[in-house]
Amino acid sequence: MALVGSCALVLASCSSTRSVDEVLDGTEPAPQEQDATEPAPATAEDLGRLARQSLEESTLACSALLPRARAEDASYEVLMAASRALILNADLRLQSTLALQPDQATPPPPEALIDLEDEVSKELKSEIRSLASGSAGFARRALALRPGDPAAELFSTLGTGLRLWSMPTLQALASGAATTLPGQIKRLAASSPDFEGASPLRLKGRFQSRAPWPFKDLEGGRDTLAAAVDVAPIPLNVLFLGDAHWLCGEQDSARARWREAMSAPADAETEGAAPFIREIARRRLESAAATPGR
Repeated sequence: MALVGSCALVLASCSSTRSVDEVLDGTEPAPQEQDATEPAPATAEDLGRLARQSLEESTLACSALLPRARAEDASYEVLMAASRALILNADLRLQSTLALQPDQATPPPPEALIDLEDEVSKELKSEIRSLASGSAGFARRALALRPGDPAAELFSTLGTGLRLWSMPTLQALASGAATTLPGQIKRLAASSPDFEGASPLRLKGRFQSRAPWPFKDLEGGRDTLAAAVDVAPIPLNVLFLGDAHWLCGEQDSARARWREAMSAPADAETEGAAPFIREIARRRLESAAATPGR
């Protein structure tokens, strides 16, 4: 998942909101189906239609789960289904929006494209914050029912991390969660590294690569993401490893990983966002080719 591990912009199907309910109200017309495994680049129109369809389906799934998950006697299974659905909805909004950025006559350098996820609209960050907060809340309730459960630990951490990412920097740093999140990520990667397509390793590696000082560790992030790819060579893991190579100055390795991400098969957790992740990788590769001296 893109979330701090993955941690978005101006997707036409998204509207500004301050609550989970408002985020999940809207739907969009359903487009024709598209082959998510095709490595050739899709047109912007195809990706736009797919984004609207995918977001509609994800939103309907969330809406169906929320009433049951909000019940005081909600089961572990219901709570985790709702937590997972909200995080996947948030990730889909982010990845599809990044993939649908208008083309520029001169592509920005890859490092600017990597930073683009942090320069998203306030409206979309607000939507993602609502979804992430809801997901973390359901996961914490599930964790109370099953202490130490790796799925509940993972989605609690993902939701907390994504919520912090969506905040203004100073507000996030002042948050109590900002002081506990790094340790939580480290413990999760140590206890359940292979879980859910190596999500704990992906989360740790992306955090190391993208976090501010004193948490940033570019080489450590690259090595952690390489371990995630060894476990699960899915598009999101491979894309993030390519990013880490580029930030470490390893341009040839970055290009090879981004090219690999364009055709890598997805797992069930990342399948919905995979067409957009592949397009993001294609844009990274195109940018690297157009960047002088790289």
